[in-house]
Amino acid sequence: MSSRPPNGVYEVRDLAELRAFVNILRRFRGYATTLITIYVNGERPIPDVVNFVRQEWATSGNIKDKTTRSHVQDALERIANQIKGEAKAPPNGMAVFAGFHMHSPGNYEWVFYIVIPPRPINTFKYICDTQFHTEILEDMLTATNMYGIVVIERGEAVIALLKGSQWEVVKTVQFFVPGKHHAGGQSANRFKRQTEHLAETFYKLVGEEANNVFLQVPIKGIIVAGPGPTKEDFLEMGVLDYRLRDKVIAVVPACCANEYGVMEAIRNAEDHIKDSEYVRAKKLMDLLMHHLVKKSDYVVYGKERVLKAVESGIADVVLVSEGVGEEEIVGLVLMARGRDLRLEVIPRAVEESKMLMDTFGGYAAILKAPSWVVEAAGEGPVSG
Repeated sequence: MSSRPPNGVYEVRDLAELRAFVNILRRFRGYATTLITIYVNGERPIPDVVNFVRQEWATSGNIKDKTTRSHVQDALERIANQIKGEAKAPPNGMAVFAGFHMHSPGNYEWVFYIVIPPRPINTFKYICDTQFHTEILEDMLTATNMYGIVVIERGEAVIALLKGSQWEVVKTVQFFVPGKHHAGGQSANRFKRQTEHLAETFYKLVGEEANNVFLQVPIKGIIVAGPGPTKEDFLEMGVLDYRLRDKVIAVVPACCANEYGVMEAIRNAEDHIKDSEYVRAKKLMDLLMHHLVKKSDYVVYGKERVLKAVESGIADVVLVSEGVGEEEIVGLVLMARGRDLRLEVIPRAVEESKMLMDTFGGYAAILKAPSWVVEAAGEGPVSG
């Protein structure tokens, strides 16, 4: 197995860091059912957990296979010794992963992680298996705020979902609605009525599709966007299900009913969806680009230069692309511990993450002082 973060307790601050830990934990394999996973719900008394672990130690004495019995009992004893002395679990609970990773038969490595997640663990669970069970942590990655998006223009619409750090178009609607008719006379009035009827039919069709999509998932809010007055006309028709109407949080302009329109809708509705991972990551990249243009000597990039800035204490905001890999991310998390800086992982699904990888080597930092400060202090150049 490739390098891994050292054994210890890790308080994970955001979902991107959590995803990195999950991907690392998935790689471990034990001899038979010797890898132990324990989920502890928030505020649970730790003495209760220790007592449970010791009872399991006694029960595991009945395991027939000598190697399995030895590994399980050794792991349980180490877990009890590690966690005893604490009064209760952290507010969000904790996940314990412990056991002997098998590189090859007879070649084992002790693995011990306590992960304090960014979202609550609401259950107590104990599992012995050939692998660690990360399902509860994985559920946290998917149980994020979700927003529905309708971008509508005359005769065309797209229905999309913004979930965590990524969005996707799930439905496209096309329907012929003729443009405005400027000729006079009775035929013009008839044409106008026909056009209005077609527009109403189109709105109903879009509403039905939006209802089918948004009622199947836990939507926190809905953004309706598009060019001109079509978006307002659509809402005035009242075709959204009554359970969805109060969830419309923003009506914003967008260029067109396609993927570009979805991105513009998200951008124009940013103030209404500040808690979205996608929006937060884009704002951080915008902040980086602003500094590059306005205060370029307050920015460094590339792994070596960013690490120097962190070590010297002048890094203020550190951005790392999820594309650098799990070990790199966790290593930077460890390095940032106890330092006065903000570390942010930019998810792959955000378009700017590719730019962060391709242009800046996956690492960039906004500094508290000009980059030449490190050089003047004898640390060597760090400027980009």
